[in-house]
Amino acid sequence: MAQSLSERFFDPLVNNDAVAGPVLLVARILMSGAFLVFGIGKIIHIARMQDYMEAHGVPGDLIPIAIVVQIGFGLLVVLGYQTRFAAMMLAGFCIIATSLFHTQFSATGELAHFTKDFSIAGGFLFMIAYGPGPLSLDARIARTRASGRERLTGERQKLLERNARGR
Repeated sequence: MAQSLSERFFDPLVNNDAVAGPVLLVARILMSGAFLVFGIGKIIHIARMQDYMEAHGVPGDLIPIAIVVQIGFGLLVVLGYQTRFAAMMLAGFCIIATSLFHTQFSATGELAHFTKDFSIAGGFLFMIAYGPGPLSLDARIARTRASGRERLTGERQKLLERNARGR
């Protein structure tokens, strides 16, 4: 059966860590960039952001939580550490914040914010499903653990062989 154009073009790219790794790293940076920028913006303009939250019926005292979520989980996604959990938290943040702050569709730009933020949440769901890729701390930790298990398995095998010969 003949391969489709998509299979001929994308399969060699996606199944090659040398290509997929940098692509997924850039994707993680792009996905997290807005959260880092807006998290820092909340720190710089904390009083204005608290007023904005309170104008939408959300206690302004919750601003530190929003800052920690945006900056903390944004950095985790960039680093590729605990990526699936961080992506889940940011997807949830997108859905909750958008549902609270961007539902007045008659106002200019609100529908754009609403759909954009839900689309970003969808991107994080992909990240949850497929992980951060080979250029991530999660992947490095997994490789280190796997080589440690291989070493242990090899040492265990030698011990079993030694015991078998000694009997």
